[in-house]
Amino acid sequence: MQEDKESKAEKVRKIPIWLIVLGGLLLVALACLATGAFMNAISDSPVLPTAAARAVVEALPGLPLGRPTKTPTPLPTHTPMAPQPGGRSAGDPYIPELGNTGYDVQHYSIQLALDPASDHVEGATSIEALSTITGLSEISLDFVGFDVGAVTVNGIAAGFSREGRKLIVALPELQQANAPFTLVITYRGSPVYEPSPYLRFVDHLGLHYPDGESIFTIAEPDGARYWFPANDHPRDKATFRFELLVPAGLEAVANGELVAENQAALPNGDLGSLFIWEHNYPMAPYLALVAVGPYERLEGRSPGGIPLRHYILPEQREEILEATNEIGPALDWMADLFGPYPFETFGYVTAKVPGGSMESQTMVLLSDNMIGRKTAVHELAHMWFGNWVSLDTWAEMWRNEGFATYIQLMWENRQDSEDLELQMIALNSVVEGNNKQYPLDHPPPEYLFELNIYFQGALAAHALRQEIGDEAFFAGLRNYFARYGGGTASDDQFQSIMEQAAGVPLDDFFAAWFPPG
Repeated sequence: MQEDKESKAEKVRKIPIWLIVLGGLLLVALACLATGAFMNAISDSPVLPTAAARAVVEALPGLPLGRPTKTPTPLPTHTPMAPQPGGRSAGDPYIPELGNTGYDVQHYSIQLALDPASDHVEGATSIEALSTITGLSEISLDFVGFDVGAVTVNGIAAGFSREGRKLIVALPELQQANAPFTLVITYRGSPVYEPSPYLRFVDHLGLHYPDGESIFTIAEPDGARYWFPANDHPRDKATFRFELLVPAGLEAVANGELVAENQAALPNGDLGSLFIWEHNYPMAPYLALVAVGPYERLEGRSPGGIPLRHYILPEQREEILEATNEIGPALDWMADLFGPYPFETFGYVTAKVPGGSMESQTMVLLSDNMIGRKTAVHELAHMWFGNWVSLDTWAEMWRNEGFATYIQLMWENRQDSEDLELQMIALNSVVEGNNKQYPLDHPPPEYLFELNIYFQGALAAHALRQEIGDEAFFAGLRNYFARYGGGTASDDQFQSIMEQAAGVPLDDFFAAWFPPG
């Protein structure tokens, strides 16, 4: 994610190097950031078959009189499952209110009727999950706002209640461990708008209606719950399908690939457009994206063959072409360093985001006042650092933003290692001059996206490279993505992977950068 700052990139060759860093990097560093007619217009949510009824063991009739007696072999019996509700936290001590336990989401299907002229939403979300405990009797979902119309589990009506920012669902039947089940939640109404304690450069997370003509979502770190019910923590990734019904003449954009576009009736009876997107790779809920607007689609491929598609407003065509003309080569360069590009496509969608851009998986949300090469490359780096391997705890944000900042600088200075060193020296001066000091691996909530997370995080990445050398550094990163790709990793796991690549302990190095306690 990247926050908007005034760019001095055009003056790079005219001013001292420390001003290049302070001007150019500040631009990119702090930012990185259904029912009724609607239900009839979109495909039915997939529902798994209802689980077979539990076996009932009955005693056999007695033996006939006069037959030789023999102690019968006891018949097997089923021990009744003890009801166990799922937990109401993923267990992340940094943001304990997020996430839930007792189940593992496999797939989300999100159906929304959206209109930029009104923030009224008609929605339904189908969640395919596996129980992770025996006797699962109740689950909680992260979900804020809207009026919930109904909840079903495997096609059976389920009781539900709202407790704070959680939707509590009583399962009609107890679930065995590893048993699949499907919830369908229908909801409608207007979103709740309230600030996040973690992301300060937007006034709220979730759905945004900036101008009556467009819509976008931004959700890092705790905003998915403001527009669809979810297990809203990176520890529970899933695949996604989006069915987006919008007024005629508008485009609806989401993660993954556009698989269908049809005419369909809007909730008010008017004829609209239905866009169906699918993303069949694991994704954390906060990386899910929806954008609606009068977009133009641009298509291309990286030299290595990765499909590129961008959705832009027509007046931004020249600007976006200039900003992205090196994105294909940059993508292939990163794939050579870190391992194959992990997803099916890549691109950008522009929006009137008031202050930052966001690394939505496969479809970066690019602020219309941040269209530039620095931001474009920074957000591309997040496809590996943050998306393919996500944070096991939000406290360790430095690994997302520090590496994305460092990779951006590596790309800009790929032809001259001395220039990279000069930029790192200047970066260090900026960090030393910053009066906000805090543990890099556990910032206060209001500093989760503060300057040091980006700049000092980049310095830590560069120092690690110098400590163990290029061969071990890049081998370790490739192993990191190969082992933890599609899931999450902690700082401890990252350290272990880099130690294996280096062949030496790195306790002293990590203790110096991330002092215990």
